[in-house]
Amino acid sequence: MSVVPVADVLQGRVAVDSEVTVRGWVRTRRDSKAGFSFLAVYDGSCFDPVQAVINNSLPNYNQEVLRLTTGCSVIVTGKVVASQGQGQSF
Repeated sequence: MSVVPVADVLQGRVAVDSEVTVRGWVRTRRDSKAGFSFLAVYDGSCFDPVQAVINNSLPNYNQEVLRLTTGCSVIVTGKVVASQGQGQSF
């Protein structure tokens, strides 16, 4: 697992299915009734954020993830997955 800039993830310089760590700030957080949250994380390496999907099964989900607001600094580790949504690559 390596720390990579958001720009590398969004521009495809990081292989799909590889595990990476991104350090940055929360731009937005949206919560789903299905039990997960979407974090838009940016680090200044490009304008666009990367989306992190956070499952409520994480031990710190209720105590920390649900308290994240715009501007909070985060370190997110996870697998790069091709997005199924429109207008998004990863």
